Amino acid sequence: MAGQRAKGKAAQRFSGGTMERDYTIGMEEEYQLVDRETGALRSRAPDVLHADWSSEMRKEFQATMVEIGTPICQSAAELEREVRRLRFQAATAAGAEGLGIVASGIHPFTRWEGQERTVDERYDRIEREYRRLARDEHIFGMHIHVAVPPPKRFPALARVRGYTPHLLALACSSPFFEAADTGFASFRMILWRRWPFTGAPPRFASEADFRAFVDRLLRARAIGDARNLYWSVRPHPTYPTLEFRATDVCPRAEDAVAIAALTRALTCAAAEGAVSDAAPTLPESQMDEILAANEWRATRHGLEATLIDPMSPGGATPVRSAVRRLVDRVMRTAEELGDAHELARVEALLERGCGADRMRRVFRECNGFVPLVRWLAAETLLGTGLDQRQAQREECA
Repeated sequence: MAGQRAKGKAAQRFSGGTMERDYTIGMEEEYQLVDRETGALRSRAPDVLHADWSSEMRKEFQATMVEIGTPICQSAAELEREVRRLRFQAATAAGAEGLGIVASGIHPFTRWEGQERTVDERYDRIEREYRRLARDEHIFGMHIHVAVPPPKRFPALARVRGYTPHLLALACSSPFFEAADTGFASFRMILWRRWPFTGAPPRFASEADFRAFVDRLLRARAIGDARNLYWSVRPHPTYPTLEFRATDVCPRAEDAVAIAALTRALTCAAAEGAVSDAAPTLPESQMDEILAANEWRATRHGLEATLIDPMSPGGATPVRSAVRRLVDRVMRTAEELGDAHELARVEALLERGCGADRMRRVFRECNGFVPLVRWLAAETLLGTGLDQRQAQREECA
């Protein structure tokens, strides 16, 4: 009865059907393939995909990674089950080839030279256009899809784009690059922003406005197709979703799901008008500059960042405070979606630190990159069942 009452309240507040059906969620994660002994990155994706009996993993541009994509989910709890299941399957397939999987934005020490890319006609075109940029970029992200009713998708996009720095700060997991501490919480983001059409998206008045923009770029041969728009959040060119792309893949599945629950609640609240623009009174050109600066600040400092906040009397807000305020604003929506439990985990993430914070602590304690990669591999498998099997093997050894 309680669930029926909650749905009844949601139906009164949100028109057009149940929220679970209107605002479904899915996630893609990209995993590093690493040697289980040395921790080094390996270009073995074809072998791992061949060993994947489920056929649920997908190739990516670089042969050092595999990608998983969850089915369409009705709740964050369902999403968590799927993410853990797919991590299990990816690790099992990799294990059959003597490899492990790691969920982290960049490999800590392996260089790009000598690595291979996937053989594919589309990837051939990308390399011809982007050259060295395409060859040397081994980065690993997490993409969150939230379905939005078509009439509400572009108003929602305009409202959520100011919050991508909040999501990025929570997910930062790439402080090391080529065996050095970069000083950044997400060096993946620095590498990714070298590409065209990255960062915050422009505002679009409607689907037709967006399609006209894409057609203009196609006529100019500025893009091969709409998939070459790499914005931090974009209207997916095929599916009726908003796709959030700024975040590093998270070592812990529970952190990934907490961020996804926040993303879903934010998107739903924005689509229904319960969340407005981050700074509705600013001219768009000024807001674009602030969004770029805030993404850079989150990239550099992670959860220690201070965001420019035009609505704050002091002009700036610590990102932890901004995230807590956002969670409070969308918690009611999360309750109506059935995701309150998963959204509440954001607080534990804020207290524990993002992946970059914990990676630096582990590196200091272990004084080496190989132990760090082993720790990341263990974090990736937490809650999948494989972590328990590994513990049992160690007890018997």
